[in-house]
Amino acid sequence: MSQYVHKMEKAGMPTRYNVARQAIDESLALSLTIEEFKSELGRRGYNYRFDPQRKYWTITPPGWTKPIRIHQLGSDYTRESIERRIYENDPSVRQERIRQSYRMPNQYNLRRRIDRIIGRSGLEKLYLRYCYELGYLPKYRQNPTKLHILLKEDLLKCEQYSEQAKLLAKYHVNTGEDLSLLMEKIEAKITELTADRNDLRNMIRRVKPDIDVDQGKVQIAELTTEIKELRRELRICGQVQERSDHVRENLEVIDRERQTERNR
Repeated sequence: MSQYVHKMEKAGMPTRYNVARQAIDESLALSLTIEEFKSELGRRGYNYRFDPQRKYWTITPPGWTKPIRIHQLGSDYTRESIERRIYENDPSVRQERIRQSYRMPNQYNLRRRIDRIIGRSGLEKLYLRYCYELGYLPKYRQNPTKLHILLKEDLLKCEQYSEQAKLLAKYHVNTGEDLSLLMEKIEAKITELTADRNDLRNMIRRVKPDIDVDQGKVQIAELTTEIKELRRELRICGQVQERSDHVRENLEVIDRERQTERNR
């Protein structure tokens, strides 16, 4: 485990390793045989290789290509420990597994936040949907273990994605062309305000009689604040350009997996 991952886990943040441990623990708690354990892992989107001829058992989290050797997750996750934990389970766990398999979702005909998001379009809709999937909309306390595996790393950037969604909604940005045009306008405005601020500074230095120095300093402070905000918005626009493909790809994977689950 890398030092970065170790620090993340120590801080209580989700990583693919502690998420994998939880998936294994949940699956073990509902299994009386290795086959049932495999089935539970599969329901959670994990691929596995538990070949008796292989030296190491591995699992691959959904959305990942690199497998994890489960013995590296800790002493409770070796092949021997997993077999022991399965065979120590009480037979009643099978009833709980069956009950969870047939649990029916509540049927409510209420307008949800996601319904309002679907009514939007373009980049604005994309980012609002991503914030919704991350748990930022609505602003309820998010349980990281309930997130899709692809979203867990982006959970740390939730505030950034929220800022990006707000900016897109503020300027009604729907396409990449809209975003480029907005960036050009912001850059032009920054250039204009910077020139005005420089003119004020030069006039104050020359102490022209028709210039109120104190008022000039107030105007300079106001221009500086406005320029700072525009630079922040320009930075957010750049982040949208960099991450929009990543956001779109993650949502496409999530939608495909959900559709596959509904078709089973």
